Amino acid sequence: MTYNLITVDPLGNEDVAKALARCFGVPVRDVDVADEQTDQTLRSWDAAVLCDRAEVRGDVTTSLDVHVQDRVPSPPDEAGLARAFARAARTVVLCPAIEELPSAYWLMTDQGTVTRARLLLSDDEEPVYTVDAVEAAVPRLPHVPVRQLPEIVREQSRETSLSTRAGRAPSSTGGCRGTGRRPGCGRPG
Repeated sequence: MTYNLITVDPLGNEDVAKALARCFGVPVRDVDVADEQTDQTLRSWDAAVLCDRAEVRGDVTTSLDVHVQDRVPSPPDEAGLARAFARAARTVVLCPAIEELPSAYWLMTDQGTVTRARLLLSDDEEPVYTVDAVEAAVPRLPHVPVRQLPEIVREQSRETSLSTRAGRAPSSTGGCRGTGRRPGCGRPG
């Protein structure tokens, strides 16, 4: 299973490894975290959890691509990992939502807040990430406006309408397209 997480606070490889170990219930020695400076020949490719960490610019600072081996029992969905990682690393975490919109994200805080967020990337050679809006106040992002994200509601309505016209009943997630690894359109459980 593969996960994509982005954090507001900068995290080093060791911090990420400890948090991932807690989230997946594996020993820290069975988590391999690497960044662009890591010698790839020294990686533990047979670790239960593999993570590529990259520093990014903007309102978020760390991007994590996490791969979990099949031998890890009962891995959470992406929203579940984001919630657990926010608590374990004491940070704010964003993960992609299921909508077709590239800017649609879920945001989880270490205090338990779960809300929608709009994350934009600049066209710069090294993109700048901007949290443009959230649907609930996030104390770690006081400059970000709180507002409803109408494009998400439109996307959900469009997908519900298309499935109804095709003769399919809307899914239990309110008509949203499920991929099996993304949270549903409603608040992630």
